[in-house]
Amino acid sequence: MSSSTKRRVWQLVNPEETGRSGQRLESAALLLASLNVVAVVFQSSDALYSRYALLFDGFAVLSVSLFTLLFVLRLWASAIRTEYRGSSGRLRFVARPFVLLDFVVIAVFWISFVSAPQSLGGVRVLWFARIFDFPRFRRSRTRFKRVIASQREDLAIAFSGAAMLVLVSSTLMYFAERSAQPEAFGSILDALWWGIVTLTTVGYGDVVPVTPLGRILGAITTFGGIAFFALPSSILAAGFFAERERENQTETESTDEAAESAEPTQTMAGPVQYRCPHCGGTLDSPGSEYR
Repeated sequence: MSSSTKRRVWQLVNPEETGRSGQRLESAALLLASLNVVAVVFQSSDALYSRYALLFDGFAVLSVSLFTLLFVLRLWASAIRTEYRGSSGRLRFVARPFVLLDFVVIAVFWISFVSAPQSLGGVRVLWFARIFDFPRFRRSRTRFKRVIASQREDLAIAFSGAAMLVLVSSTLMYFAERSAQPEAFGSILDALWWGIVTLTTVGYGDVVPVTPLGRILGAITTFGGIAFFALPSSILAAGFFAERERENQTETESTDEAAESAEPTQTMAGPVQYRCPHCGGTLDSPGSEYR
């Protein structure tokens, strides 16, 4: 096929395409992926699957066939871009996060279709992650990446402190409870389960200290969990607030610069008109008078 045909196909199937056709195709793919996730959830019920097995399996095969076709078209048309030409370029394209996600789901599905049809399609639940690649969410996703990058040192300290608290509290609890409950606190590894559940304030209640010293350590650990495990949330919240403030400031500065650079022009009719420095169009000038 000609390069022009390949270019038109790439403009249609490129996940980053901002045109109307590309966004419609991406929205349709997201809708189909979401329906597959819903189907996986419902077909996990033996009563529903036994009654509508043909419908569930047919929908799975049809959906994955369409995604396979879309993947092949993207892989073929990606050669229109210089960085995706050749074997290494194609591998670079497949290595993109959401393209790789499609490849994994498609490959696992067809392998299970041949080797284990009874477990057909459970891997399709991973397609729910495609929602993060939705065009309307890409700005938020970029913002989230910037927040993580700007707060990575504070987050590293917070998670390191939480991990240290889990290990220390579990070790102390092991020595306090191992004689009273050897089946629950037989090793530090066993005590780690209690430490994680307690520090995250989940508290399943399947393992609890019974000695006075163990209960005191448990109370201290609970208060420490509230402090350390709430810290990453506050760090991220502060980072998002700072990022939004920076974006608003940047947008305000851009608007002010555009307004200041608009040059007034005198027309034959008389009123002063301002021209946009970007597009050259005239801007309305409220309050302008005839000279």
